[in-house]
Amino acid sequence: MKRKKRKRKLVDDIYEPQRKYLDTSKGKKASKKARDKYDKKDIEKRRKQKRDYMRRKRREDKNIWR
Repeated sequence: MKRKKRKRKLVDDIYEPQRKYLDTSKGKKASKKARDKYDKKDIEKRRKQKRDYMRRKRREDKNIWR
């Protein structure tokens, strides 16, 4: 009796349902709510993250947002 080989799931396959959910209106609303909650939780930490991100991007390309 032969055993069936199981098809291995790739990393992208694992997150497929999550990606589909984020494309729905309900998923977009939930994502925005989570983002807002994260931003308001620790404002100073978030500002520091954003400042570092902007500096890093400007270092790569001086005219990125102009």
